[in-house]
Amino acid sequence: MKTLLQAGSLLLLLILGACSGKDTFQYQGPRYAPVEQVRTVFQPTQLEDRCRLFAHLLVYLPAGLDGQGIRSAIESEAGRRGADTLLIGQSRQGEKDIGLQFHYYGPDQEYACRERWNGWKFGYEAWGEQGDWVNIGYREWGNREIVFDYPVVMQAAFLRCRD
Repeated sequence: MKTLLQAGSLLLLLILGACSGKDTFQYQGPRYAPVEQVRTVFQPTQLEDRCRLFAHLLVYLPAGLDGQGIRSAIESEAGRRGADTLLIGQSRQGEKDIGLQFHYYGPDQEYACRERWNGWKFGYEAWGEQGDWVNIGYREWGNREIVFDYPVVMQAAFLRCRD
């Protein structure tokens, strides 16, 4: 019985250790000097050949933010990480309001976006748990008059396009 308990405890520790690994969602990418001006694009085709993608993430935004609040929050985080360009993907209504959070999903190494971009292929489990689609495009981005009364989850990628 004692051996069975020890084996069970070891198994539990292994499972917990595996869960605490890469799924912490903390930023683990390259360290760049902060950037004050961040350019935002909504299509990968708008990126120059020299752009290198260094962070894939899902952004959790609290209910009640307007388009300007969303823009400010995400551009501030991008600039803090050294991104001079921000690629915005799709958005969905969040199932839970967990406040403002940035969940990072790699990549393991930065890469030339125009050469290797494969789309929004990260965070599927979390993405699939969200609600209806939300349109956040050029008309909504930075617009103080458009308020989202529900939490939003948005796909984003941070890039360096400077030489």
